[in-house]
Amino acid sequence: MTTYFDDAKHTFNTEIDALKSVRDTLDTNFDSIVAAILQTKGRLIFIAIGKSGIIADKIAASFSSVGVPSFYIDAGTAYHGDLGRVASDDLAIFISNSGETQEVIQTLIALQVIHHNKLKTVAITGSEDSSLANSTDLLLKVDVAEEADPTKLAPTSSTTATLVMGDALLIAIEKEKSFKRENFALYHPGGSIGKLLLQNVKNAMHTKIPYVHTTTPINDVIYRISDFAVGMTLVKNDDEKVIGIVTDGDIRKKFLNISQVKNSTAKDYMTEGFISINQEARNGAAWKKMAAHNISNLVVLDDNEEVVGIITIHDVLD
Repeated sequence: MTTYFDDAKHTFNTEIDALKSVRDTLDTNFDSIVAAILQTKGRLIFIAIGKSGIIADKIAASFSSVGVPSFYIDAGTAYHGDLGRVASDDLAIFISNSGETQEVIQTLIALQVIHHNKLKTVAITGSEDSSLANSTDLLLKVDVAEEADPTKLAPTSSTTATLVMGDALLIAIEKEKSFKRENFALYHPGGSIGKLLLQNVKNAMHTKIPYVHTTTPINDVIYRISDFAVGMTLVKNDDEKVIGIVTDGDIRKKFLNISQVKNSTAKDYMTEGFISINQEARNGAAWKKMAAHNISNLVVLDDNEEVVGIITIHDVLD
């Protein structure tokens, strides 16, 4: 049987060597570009084409995700109206491994004519003697000895190195701005991080709450848990006071120790008391409390200590 993992290892080694080489050439030019990004009053405009364009698009998206307004312009379509998207207070970052890509060079020249050299420009290229490098204000050299593919022509090592360079710039900006998870969540309110850090428990909890009494037969307890799909039910005493909880886990753990299962009731499986959280708490706090107690749900209380809902681990993570 043909195996390919040795070829895969060679690819990894070639690209790792390329990354190490680029890392070792980093100098104050990197610092100058970080400073330029921090000083930019407008947006970061990434301009490239082809495979480099895909990398540029990803880098732009990464900067946008941390609150730095950024977008990508394809150099091949720049002449069809996209040049108007660039303003003089933006920072235009051109990406071309050779530094001689005609569409990229032509876009650079056109923007310099439009903005009368007021537009600050950066070249990310593998050749410091290229037309692109010699025509921009700042240079970030990403030079790899060879591509990883057998022909040594397809962009592989070079695109990987450029992507990592974009990540390095991103992280430098994040550190300088003391960007934290809470900040990240602001730009990802629909994602799991946003859900954990921004939303309150009351936004994710179940408001339909299952109840049984201590005397409720176990069959009815099981049906109640199944009907509400939160993995548990609260237990009330004769005075209608909530005194405990029965989870599906409690039933499984205690089932074999009950002598007369048919005659057993909620009281036989109940855990007295319950772990709760206020409805105004963040979902992240609920997740931490569940993790600390190794449980998968919490009872939600209002400011008057009244039960108003149930929240599960899936509610805060899904």
